[in-house]
Amino acid sequence: MDGQRMFELIEKLNFVRVSGTPGEEEAARILLQECEALGLDACIDPFPEQDGEIAETALEVTKPYHKVYEASALRRSASALGEARVIYAEDALPANLVDAEGAILIINTAAGRKNYEALLKARPLCILQGEGDALDDPNEMPLMGGMLRPTLTEKFDDQRLCVINLRKRDLLEMIVRGASEAKVKVVSRDVELTGRNVSAYIKGTQYPDEIIAFTAHMDSVPTSPGCYDNAAGSAVMLELARYFAAHPPKRSLRFIWTGGEEKGLLGSKHYVSAHADELEKVCLCVNLDLAGSPAGHEFAIVTGPEALTHHVDMLVKEEGYAVETRTDTYSSDCLPFALKGVPALSLGRFGAPGMSYIHCNRDKLAYVSAPALDKTGRIALLIVSRLANAVMLPFERKVSDEMRKKVEDYMDQRAI
Repeated sequence: MDGQRMFELIEKLNFVRVSGTPGEEEAARILLQECEALGLDACIDPFPEQDGEIAETALEVTKPYHKVYEASALRRSASALGEARVIYAEDALPANLVDAEGAILIINTAAGRKNYEALLKARPLCILQGEGDALDDPNEMPLMGGMLRPTLTEKFDDQRLCVINLRKRDLLEMIVRGASEAKVKVVSRDVELTGRNVSAYIKGTQYPDEIIAFTAHMDSVPTSPGCYDNAAGSAVMLELARYFAAHPPKRSLRFIWTGGEEKGLLGSKHYVSAHADELEKVCLCVNLDLAGSPAGHEFAIVTGPEALTHHVDMLVKEEGYAVETRTDTYSSDCLPFALKGVPALSLGRFGAPGMSYIHCNRDKLAYVSAPALDKTGRIALLIVSRLANAVMLPFERKVSDEMRKKVEDYMDQRAI
């Protein structure tokens, strides 16, 4: 494992890679070339994804003061046009939504699964929600926007709210200054884009019909180069592919650099759906998400049997690695595999608070280091090489009903 080589791949991927855009397409091309250079059987696997375009977002407070605010409607929002009362609806509890029809509602939290139905019934003109932190410098933090995911709206017969993101400092100013009327214009339309997975395969030498699948998402959120989340995990996975290309294991390995993770695990959902025959042979999914933060700690989270958690914990302790090991859900591409009964192991490095950043434009190369990448890579190789070459796997290919229910509840709550 070579941390510097991993870092150099992140440098190549150091650009915005939103799923369904030319940025993600370029990332897929780079990863495909890297796989082909290793002599791997690799391909790009496209899939359709629902998205939207916002042609215009305008927000202008008219009473009791006048100010135009920079705003960004969520993609797939409803269009909206008009001047209306502004109501600060706090956490959108029932008492906050009385007489909200036709109004512009400011809410503290995001419009999501927990409050979406109540907000729909309130029939507002639009929802204003905050992005970032009230202390953010607007010159350094562009508005990211976001999307109303189909997994959210489909629960309500695809009824749409108009949801607009503002900087939290601007939202706070509207509350403090008592904004009471405002004009809104949002022009929105739905589009279908093409997301991409990159897939590579190494055939096992003794147990070719037993497959360990690896996932790492290559896409980023808007405005972010996503170096930590998740060019770093993508680089660790390529380094593992490099090792096993030179040292073929007993079990077959499937490497999947997924697209659309940030939009709701789209690439991994597509893979488990489109490759059902192969999925029956997959005995484990190893998900690599977050790596390279100089300050932080290693983690190994098993979405599956306790026996796997204990096995991983034993391995890392034998080698003297400090790794947080537990059995739990993990919000990434492992979840669609777990729902299909495939145990999952998520490996990576959580960054220390205030010294690592995700889902914003601060997630950049300056907060990733080669030594930290090397450490995560070596831990991953230790665990995976033992499992890929074991005479018998030390756990059942099983995800308990209790764990599946936990995953389902988590995905429903997060609308993924």
